[in-house]
Amino acid sequence: MLRRPVSPSFVFNLKSSMRLAGYVILLAPLIILVRLAYMQTFLHEEFSSKAERAIYNYLAEDRLRGKILDVNGRELAESVRTHSCGVNKRYVQDKDKTIDFLVQTLDIPKSRILEKWNRAGNFFFVAKKIKPDNYIKISKILRTPLGQGLELTAEYERIHPYGDSALDIIGAANSKNLGLSGVEQMFNRELSQDISKKRAKRARRGEIIYDRKLKEKLSVANVYLTIDEVAQYYAETALKKAVEDVGAERGVALVQEPSTGKILAAASYPIKDGQSMAFQFAYEPGSTFKTISVVSALDAGAISVTDSIDMEGRQWTVARGVTLRDKQHDKDFLSVPEVLQLSSNIGAGKIAVELGAKNLFYYIKSFGFGTKTDVNFNGESKGNVPPYNTWTKVDLASKGYGYGVLLTPIQLIGAYSAIANGGTLMQPHLIDRIEYAGGNIEKVSKPIKIRRVIQPETSQAMIKVLQSVVEAGSGKRAKIEGYNVAGKTGTAEKLGKDGYGKRQHVVSFCGFVPATNPQFTILVVLDNPSKYTFGGTAAAPVFKEIAERLLALKGVKPDQLDFE
Repeated sequence: MLRRPVSPSFVFNLKSSMRLAGYVILLAPLIILVRLAYMQTFLHEEFSSKAERAIYNYLAEDRLRGKILDVNGRELAESVRTHSCGVNKRYVQDKDKTIDFLVQTLDIPKSRILEKWNRAGNFFFVAKKIKPDNYIKISKILRTPLGQGLELTAEYERIHPYGDSALDIIGAANSKNLGLSGVEQMFNRELSQDISKKRAKRARRGEIIYDRKLKEKLSVANVYLTIDEVAQYYAETALKKAVEDVGAERGVALVQEPSTGKILAAASYPIKDGQSMAFQFAYEPGSTFKTISVVSALDAGAISVTDSIDMEGRQWTVARGVTLRDKQHDKDFLSVPEVLQLSSNIGAGKIAVELGAKNLFYYIKSFGFGTKTDVNFNGESKGNVPPYNTWTKVDLASKGYGYGVLLTPIQLIGAYSAIANGGTLMQPHLIDRIEYAGGNIEKVSKPIKIRRVIQPETSQAMIKVLQSVVEAGSGKRAKIEGYNVAGKTGTAEKLGKDGYGKRQHVVSFCGFVPATNPQFTILVVLDNPSKYTFGGTAAAPVFKEIAERLLALKGVKPDQLDFE
């Protein structure tokens, strides 16, 4: 067989073709290699993030909420850990067995679970805040075929160890860790942490595995009130009984430490979370305000304690068509102490006129009326004191005995505390301190002097006058054996559609004890009792009950020299 010689050109073409084929074969890996290098260098973070998201989820989880405590550290509101049970349908292996287990464990009707199952997309909650024993039962089967698809989610429930005590002050917080009212709302930022997101991955069978490398730091604070829970209990129980006995629509009992301004108790009844009458209720006080007009006139030198007031035959025509009458006594003249002892509208009205509109307005404002006290409670009312240049003589006289002025309980008790405190008005405090994680403490309730309202000698003279009201006047039912009590009753008709009438009225008593060294200022207000009654008969006994228990609680020694 003859073989033709291979031409050099053919050999060259073959080598070129093989070389070209080799280049083509290597081109694809080269492109892939370059692409991988580019992705590794320039797209590393993007793909790393995608990979992490494919493996891990970030699951929102409620965090612990700070506590609200009384001044002595009693826990008024705290959070306890609970769990909710949910179902992730895609991981459930046996629907019927899973539902039967849930029915038996959680004691929930099967129909209700099926309804949620059919209505939900992929995930739904079967039950919230399950009992601890049920949590244990479910947690034990999570890694078994029966437990696939079941999830236990940690949550926190807000509880109140002392029931409804001080709930009107504390307020409410919802399941999302958000304060809705009261202190819970006002200090929501300090009490709460944002809902955290923990990194977790879901295993093949559906269970959630949290990344244990992530450590959380607790950053919530605890809020301490100036409220003493025991004092609060005394005020609440006495007030509740009084409101029910006289059929009042509502009531308030307020206790303040006059030398510091601290609020020791602030009770409202009926109790509504975050709604406190002590700071939000504005009303015409009636005769408890006579103390303000009289002490103002004494301090300004318009009258003296020894003066006698002409009763005008117990019928004083203030202006044409306006006549005041005193029916509770038959005297032609009253001393200044007697004006308060007998709660004379004529006497208080005449004293206000003698003082003058501008001066009375000055003292009213100086005592803090018509202005928010900044006690640090949402919804605090400032009341209303009209400008003095709009007052008529009738307006001036009526303000002398407590009409034409709207005030709040916190304002009135602050004014009485100023008299008890030698004439100095103190800043009222409801928050004692805030304690942050790590031990830092923000002191809030340091005694703060707002201003001197009256002179010390005026204060001492007025204390003796108010003592005489309890000893010989309308406040006799506030007497406490062994202690000198100073105070004033109030019975005010409420303004309705048809003017002032006896069908609607407010009864009250405000005073302090011991009068020689005041430790507690106490105000009791009963709004619109269905039984017609008076401050001396309905409110003064409540003052006495609260004061007696507080004196015993704090171990305050009697100040009556002849008491054994």
